[in-house]
Amino acid sequence: MTKFVMKVFFLIFLTGLLYSMPNSEVLYTLSMPEPSSHYFEVGIHLGNLSSEENELTLKLPVWRTGRYLIFDFASGVQEFSASDAEGKPFRWSKTDKSSWRIEKGAAKNVLVKYRVFANEFSLRTRGLDDTHAFVNGMAVFMYSDDLRDQPLSLLVKPFADWHVTTGLDNAGSDTNKFTAPNYDYLVDCPLEIGNQTDFDFMVEGKRHVISFYGEAKYDRLKLIDDFSTIIKKNYEFWGSVPYDRYVFIVHCTPQSGGGTEHINSTVVGVRPNAFDTDAGYKAFLGLISHEFFHTWNVKQLKPKGLTPYDFSKENYTSELWIAEGGTSYYDGLMLVRTGQMDVIDFFKEISSGVEEERRRPGNRIQSVAESSFDAWVKFWRRTPNTYGSESDYYSKGSHVCIVLDLEIRNASGNKYSLDDVFRSMYERFPLDKKGYTNEDFQKVCEEFVGKKLDGFFNDYVTGTAPIAWEKYLNFAGLELKSDDSTMAPVVGLYASKKGDKIVVDEVLTGSASEKAGLMSGDEIVAFDGLKLPYEEMEKRVKALNAGESITLMIFRNDKLREFKISLANKKMANYYLEKTANPSELQKGIYEKWVELKW
Repeated sequence: MTKFVMKVFFLIFLTGLLYSMPNSEVLYTLSMPEPSSHYFEVGIHLGNLSSEENELTLKLPVWRTGRYLIFDFASGVQEFSASDAEGKPFRWSKTDKSSWRIEKGAAKNVLVKYRVFANEFSLRTRGLDDTHAFVNGMAVFMYSDDLRDQPLSLLVKPFADWHVTTGLDNAGSDTNKFTAPNYDYLVDCPLEIGNQTDFDFMVEGKRHVISFYGEAKYDRLKLIDDFSTIIKKNYEFWGSVPYDRYVFIVHCTPQSGGGTEHINSTVVGVRPNAFDTDAGYKAFLGLISHEFFHTWNVKQLKPKGLTPYDFSKENYTSELWIAEGGTSYYDGLMLVRTGQMDVIDFFKEISSGVEEERRRPGNRIQSVAESSFDAWVKFWRRTPNTYGSESDYYSKGSHVCIVLDLEIRNASGNKYSLDDVFRSMYERFPLDKKGYTNEDFQKVCEEFVGKKLDGFFNDYVTGTAPIAWEKYLNFAGLELKSDDSTMAPVVGLYASKKGDKIVVDEVLTGSASEKAGLMSGDEIVAFDGLKLPYEEMEKRVKALNAGESITLMIFRNDKLREFKISLANKKMANYYLEKTANPSELQKGIYEKWVELKW
């Protein structure tokens, strides 16, 4: 090797070394000395900062991933302070609701402290009480735009004998110190802190953890077996695994429900009685199937509008019907393929989906692409006109994915499917590259069907055409039938308990309640002259027959009013699926590859 070559090699090596070295040191600390106060204490040590930058701005995200809605995280922050390494305070000021600007001068070290009030577990953001703590980092940890990509450490100081369960990697032998390659990774690994029960298990060389908070009569070995089955089927589907270790955090309380996906973990809520019945347990497995499928679809394969995340504002995207709707389709299909869900129940879900898609007025007004975009605008803010004017990128998105899958299978002679589309998208749009658009998704679909799909996407993605269910289901040898003789009286209002009140949330267009004059916001105080609890009132409404009438006493604007609702029969379609009597070889083949069962 010549001296010149050696010199060039050295310069290249030195340049690479300099670029690989982190510019700054970032260390977070999290403590909870008095859990019953609901306050987390947060510290951030920023070291090796530039002496030429006189100001440093820290921000708290305004939303969390998985819920496309602006939150009010900043309102829980108090007692903010900033100082140098010796404790000398810096002047600071807020530049907007979620930004703190620190006048650090030439200082290279900044110490920030603040407290966060945390008493919200149901939305999986931040919670702390005398039984446990939960942290979604986006609701607790501030960040600097300039330091967002820097490696960092987190030191957790659990209360008493509590321990930490998280998808973060430990820093050496310290069980309470963790590392992350950057801020985004840190806040995408939630923390469960308490006396939760953790049990580990291996699936094809990968470690998994089920972390269980709460009391329920679950079978530990059965949980491991059923979770492992779901995991293996997803490995088979996607063909690769984007993590080394995965954590399932399960909150089991009477108020729990729903779930949120993360980069290598998920947080799900389940009620204790779910483990007491077969139906409840299967619903729980459906939730696990949904959130685990998200490990690939949305946490790795992401829409362009979510790539990269902008934590300071809305991240608009028209592709949530793929990210969420597609996952809602596959969560049940994967369970059918594993044998954990009866195919008859799967077809019942599709039949119910047909009924919902055809009944909901909003499906004729708002497309699934628009519903996706409007997630930030109104999807999570239910209004009195939601059902009548909006679609649903979860349910309607899953409906579109069902028929798109069957279209691809039929048009390709059962050679390809939506499975192939998702796998191809996963390869073409990895996490570290740009995200995809509806146009990208359509293009990949067209590659597998061998024809243009403009009509399909114009009708069902950007348009509001009714889905031709009969046509697409027939591709799999299924006949959609309905019993139109079912007649039922329709009251036409949705009400809910708000504290000790029963309040009308929505009145359906054209219903008996609308004709009677009911409005959203009305407080129902009496049913046929009786003050009844919500459950009893609901029971009596369901027992009503056509031709009967009910009288509701309502408080509206603090005035007591009386409304009489007369019920008329309405023909209700009762959809169901049956196999065709004489299927073609193509129909049988599509059916068998689709649900992975013999005809």
